[in-house]
Amino acid sequence: MLIVLFILWGSVLVGYLLRRWPQAWVGKLLTISIWLMLFIIGIEVGGNETLVSSLGQLGVQALLLTVITTLCCGAGSLLLWRYLQSEQPHKHSRAPRSTPSRYSLRGLWTTMHESIIIFVCFAGGCVLGYFGADAYLPSDASFYSLCVLLVCVGFGIGQNKELRSSFRDIKKGYILMPLITIAGTWIGALLTALLLTDRSLADWLAVSSGFGYYSLSSMLITEVRGIELGTVALMYNVLREITALLFAPLLLRLFGPLSPISIGGATTADTTLPTISRVSGTQFIPVAIFHGLVVDLSVPLLVPFFCAL
Repeated sequence: MLIVLFILWGSVLVGYLLRRWPQAWVGKLLTISIWLMLFIIGIEVGGNETLVSSLGQLGVQALLLTVITTLCCGAGSLLLWRYLQSEQPHKHSRAPRSTPSRYSLRGLWTTMHESIIIFVCFAGGCVLGYFGADAYLPSDASFYSLCVLLVCVGFGIGQNKELRSSFRDIKKGYILMPLITIAGTWIGALLTALLLTDRSLADWLAVSSGFGYYSLSSMLITEVRGIELGTVALMYNVLREITALLFAPLLLRLFGPLSPISIGGATTADTTLPTISRVSGTQFIPVAIFHGLVVDLSVPLLVPFFCAL
C-alpha cells in the first residue's frame, strides 16, 4: 500500500511542477488504462468459479449499498438545503421543478456511453476468463495496470487548475457539501453493515468511499482486500454514477436541488455535471465542481485507510 500511495502522490507532485505545460495525452492514457484495468478485473473474475457463482449475490449487495447511501446522502443534502434557505429568508428561492425528459438513443448514448463501455470491458473480460484466458494473464498484470492508472490520476490532479478557482467561486454555506456527502455515505455503509453482517464495517466503508470513482477505488480494493470485494466496489460505484445520471429529476423532487450533487459523489465535476446543470440549474455548477473535486481528492486517502483497518 505504501508503494501505491508513493506512486500516486509522487505523480501529483510531478503534475504540479509541470502545471504550466499541460499534457493532453495523459487524459487519453487514463481512459485506456481504465478500460484495460476493468478488462483485467473481468478476466480474474471470470476465471474464479467461486466468484462467478456468487456474482448475483455480490450484485444484490452492491445494489443495497447504493440504495441506502442514496437515501442517506439525499436526506443530508435536503437538511443542508433547508438550513441554507432558513439562513437567507430574504433571498429565499424555490428549487427548480423537475421536468420529464425524453431520451433519444443518441442522448442516452451521450449520457451513459462511459458506463456502457466500462460494462462491456468488464463483461468481455469475464467471458474470456470463464473460458480460461486467466491462465495466460501475467500474475502482476493488475498491479501494473493500477500503477499506470495511479500515475495518470495523480498527474491529472497535480495539473488541475480548476481546484483553486472552485474555492473562490463557491458560496460560503456550500463548502459543507463534500462533508454532507461523505457523512451520508458512511452512515449508509454503517446501516448496510448492520443488515449484511458477512462483511466488516471497514469493508463497507472502503467500498462506499469510492463515491462513484469506480476505476481507482475498485482497483485499490482488489489489490488489498481481494477480487471479491473489488467486484462489489466496482458494481457499487458504477451503480452510484448511473443513479445520479438517470434519476436526477426524481432525486430533485424528493430531496431538493443539492441531492443530485451529493449522490453524484466524485463524478460531479465531470460526467454528471451536465445532468446536474440541466436538472438542478446552472447556478449550482460551481457547487458541483467544487464538490466533485474535493470528494475526488478524498478517494485516494480514504479507500486505502479503510482497506488497512
